[in-house]
Amino acid sequence: MANFQALRDWFWDEKFWLLSNATWDDFENPPPGVYYPLERHILLPSLLIGVLLIGIRLAYERLLVIPFALYMGLTFKKHYAVEKNPSLEAVYATDKYPEQDQVQELSKKTSLTERQIQRWFRHRRSREMPGRMQKFRECSRHGCGDWHLRGTCHVSNDVFWFYTIELAFYWNLVFTVLSDHKRKDSTQMFIHHMVTIALIYFSFAINTVRIGALVIVVHDSVDLWMAGAKMANYLKKDTLTDTMFGIFFVVWLLTRLYIYPFKMVWSASFESLQYQAMWPSYWLLNGLLWILQVLHVIWTFMILRIVLNKFTGEKKVKDVRSDTEESTGKEEEGEKSQERDVIVNGSPTLRSPDSVGRRKKCKA
Repeated sequence: MANFQALRDWFWDEKFWLLSNATWDDFENPPPGVYYPLERHILLPSLLIGVLLIGIRLAYERLLVIPFALYMGLTFKKHYAVEKNPSLEAVYATDKYPEQDQVQELSKKTSLTERQIQRWFRHRRSREMPGRMQKFRECSRHGCGDWHLRGTCHVSNDVFWFYTIELAFYWNLVFTVLSDHKRKDSTQMFIHHMVTIALIYFSFAINTVRIGALVIVVHDSVDLWMAGAKMANYLKKDTLTDTMFGIFFVVWLLTRLYIYPFKMVWSASFESLQYQAMWPSYWLLNGLLWILQVLHVIWTFMILRIVLNKFTGEKKVKDVRSDTEESTGKEEEGEKSQERDVIVNGSPTLRSPDSVGRRKKCKA
C-alpha cells in the first residue's frame, strides 16, 4: 500500500500538473460552499457508469432501436452455415481472397470443387461483415477558456456530472470497441477515444474544466447529425440522408476546422501564456489537443471524398470509413445476386452466358 501511495504521489507531482500559484492542498481544502475537483472523485464513478451504460445500451437497442428499424423495413442479415475446414481456415487467416491457383491447390487438397471453395470463402467473409441492422444499432448510440484564474475555481454540481457522464460515455466506447465492426479508421477512432479520456480526466484533475467543457460540447455537436445521416442511409432514405449529411458537413467544418483549432486550441496553446507562466503539463495537455486536431484533418479528407463522390456521379452517400460498406449492401440483397458476379480474382463463380457460348463454339 505504501508503494502504491508513493507511486501515486510521484505521478501527481504538483510541480508538473499545477500552475505555479496552485497546490493540491488548495484543492483538498476549498473555502466554505466551494468545490474544487479531485481526480479520485471522477475516476471510479465514470468507470462504473461506463459499465452500466453497456446494459442500458443493450436494453435501448432491444426495446427501441430494433423494433423501429424493423418497422422501417430493415431486416437482419442472413447468416450462412460454414463448415469447419482446418485447411481452408489456415488459408483464410492469411488471405481472405485467395488467388485462382491457390483455389486449385486447395481443391486438390480438400477434395472440394473450386466452386465449393469459392463459396466457402464468400460465406466465411460474410460472417465478419456487419449487416445493415448491426450498423444501424451502432449509429443509434451516439445520440473558450478563462485564464485569469489561479487554477482553482468552483465547479458546480451540474458541471461535475456533465464531466462524469461524458467520461463514462467514452469509457463505454472503449469497452465496446471490440464488439463493433472494424472500419478503415478504427485505429484513429481508438486513439481519439483514449486521447479524449485523457483530456477529460486530466482537465478535471487540474481544474481546467471551463476550456474542457467547451471542447466536449464542440465535439458532441456533430455526433447527432453524423449518426442520423448514416441511419437514414441504412434505411435507404436518400433525401433524408442527403439533408442530414449536409447539416453534418456544415457543422463539422464550423466546429472542427474553425471553432476548435482557432478558438479553443489557440486559446489553450497561446493566449493562456499571456496570463500564466508555462508549466510542465502545458505540453501534455496541449499535445493531446493537437492530436485531436490532426485526427480532425484526417477525417475531413474522408468526408471530402464522400462529397466528391456525390458530385461526380455517386448518388448514394457512403461511409468511406467502413471497410465493408459495399459488401454489406450486397450481402443484404441476397446470395443469388453475389453468385452471378465475377469474383475479385477474375474467376467466375458460375458460368456466364459468354463462357458457355465459347465452349459451344469450341465443340463445333
